[in-house]
Amino acid sequence: MSSLYELAGGGPAMERLCTRFYALLFADAILTPLFHDQGEEHAERLALWLTELLGGPPLHTQERGGFAVMRGAHNGLKITEEQRAAWAGHMRQAALDCELPLEFQQRFMPFIEGGSTFAQRVSWPVDQRWPR
Repeated sequence: MSSLYELAGGGPAMERLCTRFYALLFADAILTPLFHDQGEEHAERLALWLTELLGGPPLHTQERGGFAVMRGAHNGLKITEEQRAAWAGHMRQAALDCELPLEFQQRFMPFIEGGSTFAQRVSWPVDQRWPR
């Protein structure tokens, strides 16, 4: 079975997906408050993360520090369910817009739902988190 990274089309597909995703995200008033600087290299960083997460080379760990850095980036954001759902919806739409293979989309969305739920949970102080 191919990795999701390979199934999507590798690095170029991750870059297209993340570029399209952030175009959708930065047009959404529900999500823009979560991002301090729209000029930062958000798409490039997310592409590194997804590359590693989906079975490609460990670029995020090598270049940015991996899981701990990604988790820490969400601390204190207090992501609401509306924001989490919008984030996941834009990722779904970006995969459609980029015409990534249907098998990729079907296997990818559980990662997005689980990952966005995790990011939402850790974005709250420990005493304000809900049980799993």
